Amino acid sequence: MQINYHKFFSGRLGQDFEFKAYGHAGKPVMVFPTSCGRFYDYEDKGMIAALSGFIENGEIIVFAVDGRDNESWYKPVRDEWIGIRQGQYEACITGEVIPYIRGVYNVNEKFMATGNSFGAFHSANFFLKHPDFFDSAMCLSGVYHMQDQIGGYFDPGIYFNEPLSYAPGLNDAATLAKLREGYIVIAHGLGAWETFNAQAEALSEIISEKGITCWYDRWGGEWPHDWETWIAQVKAYLPRFRDGVMFKGGVLKLTGPGRRINPL
Repeated sequence: MQINYHKFFSGRLGQDFEFKAYGHAGKPVMVFPTSCGRFYDYEDKGMIAALSGFIENGEIIVFAVDGRDNESWYKPVRDEWIGIRQGQYEACITGEVIPYIRGVYNVNEKFMATGNSFGAFHSANFFLKHPDFFDSAMCLSGVYHMQDQIGGYFDPGIYFNEPLSYAPGLNDAATLAKLREGYIVIAHGLGAWETFNAQAEALSEIISEKGITCWYDRWGGEWPHDWETWIAQVKAYLPRFRDGVMFKGGVLKLTGPGRRINPL
């Protein structure tokens, strides 16, 4: 498997930014880390190994990016800088990381976003807020409303960055038209530590009511909020994405050589 490490200075963040790339061809998949996690966690926890066959076959090319949650949602002081830093992080991904990937890897199609736990929060955000860059998402065991975690603090920056806050107000016709061409999976287990399932169900209902194709998938009580579940889930979903999922009365292939390609 082709593996490359990248580091560049981000003007949006005012810091160096790191990510790793796995593969040589296929649907570009951007992986967001769990809360306060790092770009290398996805590999270290066995997720890249679980996807190795799909990567080596050229069905997907994976880009595991760094996070900045410790400077936004998980920083000790709850203030307007949560939303500001989240916005700077999004600007780094869309305005710097994706152009960098386009230049180095000749990627010219929209990305699939994915992540586990708080990585699913970011995946849902990028799918819903940036349909010019992302046309699909695989959100596993996500949290989608952070009020308990940030002590009830709320301001416009929180509102526009929490999927469960802003999604009900997504009514712009042009934005919805783009989102209705997308595909999102929202999944979780029913086992230990799966404490945000009601949020997942609520978000899936809102998205579906907007006419956006959403596969809400609940796994059983033997599947906890842990890496073993997420490994099993990606191994189950990737063959489905390659072979085709139901979409607007037909079949949509999200990955592999026969996939739909949406240009950036």
